[in-house]
Formats: sequence, C-alpha cells, structure tokens
Amino acid sequence: MAEMRSSNPVFRRGFGADGPGVGEPPTPTPDELASMYRQPSRMTIDDVVMHTLGVFAIAIATGAVGWAIAPNSSGFGLAAGLAALVLSFVLAFGSRLRPPLVVLFAALEGLFVGTVSRIYEDSFHGIVAQAMIGTAVIFLIMLVAYRSRRIRATPRMARIVFGTLLGVVATSLIDLVLRGLTGSHLPVINSPSPLGILFSLAVLVVASLQFILDFDYIERAVNEGVPAQEAWRAAYALLVGFVWVYLEMLRLLSKLRQ
Repeated sequence: MAEMRSSNPVFRRGFGADGPGVGEPPTPTPDELASMYRQPSRMTIDDVVMHTLGVFAIAIATGAVGWAIAPNSSGFGLAAGLAALVLSFVLAFGSRLRPPLVVLFAALEGLFVGTVSRIYEDSFHGIVAQAMIGTAVIFLIMLVAYRSRRIRATPRMARIVFGTLLGVVATSLIDLVLRGLTGSHLPVINSPSPLGILFSLAVLVVASLQFILDFDYIERAVNEGVPAQEAWRAAYALLVGFVWVYLEMLRLLSKLRQ
C-alpha cells in the first residue's frame, strides 16, 4: 500500500522519514505542557453576559419571595437589605473576589428589592412597572452614550458616583433610624416638595453614571485579558447599578405621584 501523505504543511511535519513515524504526532516537551495548563482563560463579553444573567435570575427569584412576604413580613426583607449592604462592602473592599458571596449578595438584594417594590406598589398602583421601564430606558441611553463616546468614564466621575452612593446609603440609614425612634422621615428623602424632587432627580442622574463606569471597566478588562473569573465582578457591579437606579426611580416617581 502506498504511503499516505498530506499536502498540509502542518500535518506533514509529523509524517515521513523526517518525522517520528507515520501517523504519530510530535510529543510536546514538559515546558510546552506546563505552558498549556498554566494559562488561565480570559474574560470575554459572553462571560460577562452569562454571569450577569445568572446573577439577575437569582435576584429576580428571591425578589418574587420578597414581594410575596412583604405584606406580613416586610421587616425580613429590610433586614436582608442591611445584610446585603454589609456584604457589598466586603465585596467592594475585599482583596479577593469570591463568587459565592456574589451569589449570596444577589439573593439578599433581590429579597430586599422585592419587599420594597411591594410596599411602593401597594401605595402607588403601577409604579413598579413604570420604574422598571424607566430603569431599562436609562440603561440603554447610557449604553448608547458610552458606545458613541459622548460620555467617557473619568476618575472624577468615579469619585462623584462613589461619594454620592455612600451619601445616599448614609442618609437612608439615618432616615431608617429616625423612623424607628420617632416615626418621622428626613424631608429631603421622601418629601414631594420641589426640593425633595430635585434631590431625587440629582441622585438619579448620578446613579445613571454608574453604568458608564461599569461599561468602561468591562471594556478595559476584556482588552487587557483579565482572568475569566472577573466576570463575577462585572456582574456584581451591573446588579448594584441596576438596583440603585431602580430604587431612585421608585423614589422619584412616588414623589411625582404625590
């Protein structure tokens, strides 16, 4: 039988008199094998999309639970929100990203958002659907603005967004304590006055810029070839941005309804 040959130069390296034998591929060296198994997979946009969908699915599932128990156990959902707040600081300032903590955060955050959404819906019928649509529209606007380079992420923007987020969290906690002790609220947070509406509108604008920072991080991370595990960080950041914008949208719409 005639000897089989290939016209492909890649395959011809291993065949014939100069190769190790007919049909026998070249044996990789120990250094080549170590290099093959040492290189981690790199994060892609598909990784970010899949992780984000998974995290959001968890939040939606527990959000349905929070919605169901809100009429009788709203305190449980609010406690989950406080636990999610503590966990968010662990994730934000921890030296190492732990995917199980991201999953736990999504579950707690979903439970909290579901509870808050039911409370708003019972007071203002249809407000949850309006807030969801508004949040989706803002996300699309920010995505188009980022892709067209009309808005660029800068260190100053990051400082403003982060400082505003800390301020909103601190003000909300003060309002929560004040309500528990005296039954009253901080006027600037919940008042439907022009000042209260302006405050909510300003916070909503800053919260929307969180998406720009998220898009910038994802783009740079993909271009720099960071490990695929960083997709968890991107999914966590997007969830925080969505929840923040959604809650501020609920607050603003409730003031406008009043």
